[in-house]
Amino acid sequence: MCKSYYNGSSEEIILEKETQDIKHTQLTAEAHLNKLLAFAQQHSAALAIYRLPNDSKLQILCDLSGGKAIDDFNLEDLSSGFLLHPFQTEEDKIVHFEAEIIAEINLNRENKRSNQSHSLEWQKSPSDEIEKKIENTNTDFDFTLLEKGLNNKSTLASDYIAMVEKGIQLIKREEFYKVVPSKIKNIESKNDINLGQAFINACEKYPNAFVNLTYSAKTGLWFGASPETLIEDKRGEYFKTMALAGTQAKSEKSIAETTWTQKEIEEQAYVSRYVINCFKKIRLRDFDEIGPKTVQAGNLLHLKTTFKVHTESVNFPELGSVMLKLLHPTSAVCGMPKEPALNFLTNEEKHNRSYFSGFLGPVHMDGLSHLFVNLRCCQINNQSVTFYAGAGITEDSKAEKEWEETEMKCKVLSNIIFGI
Repeated sequence: MCKSYYNGSSEEIILEKETQDIKHTQLTAEAHLNKLLAFAQQHSAALAIYRLPNDSKLQILCDLSGGKAIDDFNLEDLSSGFLLHPFQTEEDKIVHFEAEIIAEINLNRENKRSNQSHSLEWQKSPSDEIEKKIENTNTDFDFTLLEKGLNNKSTLASDYIAMVEKGIQLIKREEFYKVVPSKIKNIESKNDINLGQAFINACEKYPNAFVNLTYSAKTGLWFGASPETLIEDKRGEYFKTMALAGTQAKSEKSIAETTWTQKEIEEQAYVSRYVINCFKKIRLRDFDEIGPKTVQAGNLLHLKTTFKVHTESVNFPELGSVMLKLLHPTSAVCGMPKEPALNFLTNEEKHNRSYFSGFLGPVHMDGLSHLFVNLRCCQINNQSVTFYAGAGITEDSKAEKEWEETEMKCKVLSNIIFGI
């Protein structure tokens, strides 16, 4: 086994064997992540790199078999690993990555010098043979092997505005109370994105987000920084979920001075009511409700209410599985009532959401399953990157303003990847 130490140069690190006096030239911190991506691609493995909100540890999980596509699941029955669930399962599969190899890098958030040294620590070590293959992976990730995303034409502002206006009219006719139309923004790339550096930059810029980078042949290459927990389930202890809605750009004012419009307050109330209604369906009345309060996600502000259940006291060990099925897709990404809102989106949106507005995250890692709504995300293709964003529509929405909100949301990652 080995530990790799970054010496701070832009060219190399030194890898020191614990049992042999052997040194190997390696890569910089960000390029080390690119090496793992290249290894996963070349050996048909599945890879998840993630950083939990307000954590200093960068987690790495690899499934050498490439991940397993599953039709359905109970959370309690899954083995330790990483889960990706699409918005709808008709076109994309639920995929589970087994935690076959686990490693972490402890990022020192108090010292952000670019030449800071870090060590890569194996938490669940690969075999000597696989470790040597990882060490000897010298080529970069090959973006040309990804799909070109030819069907991912950017949503026109006129089309999105027309869809929003149609949604507002249906809300006024009381066919539903809220709906969340989404769009895509496709930006050409030169296949020279430094994903390792983008990941580290996102960790520094969005400390409150779930930063994630996943790859498998089954799911493609996805990058995200989600602000929204779907469920947090600590086995035998507690269950958490949240209602997150309302969006505005961060101003120079303090968060405590933030004011919200009636439309935004109403939108957040719908999402909170949706969560409470899910609790009512299973006759669960014993929960803590905290909020709503204003929270920051990068350069955006949202309203958030947190719900917590002490699972041991309510004697409901399978609450995580039950609530997953009730919550997804949530009011925050679909609308309410769920069925008519979902029918509207299915008929009106011209793109496949794929894993956008689905959910993803680690399951049963140290007894904790932490799944996030897949927001502020993009799919990286051959010669392009497809960004996804949506906006919650109520009766008081203004179509042009909703388009501007989706533009702000796309910039969360496009600024990281392209600097635009």
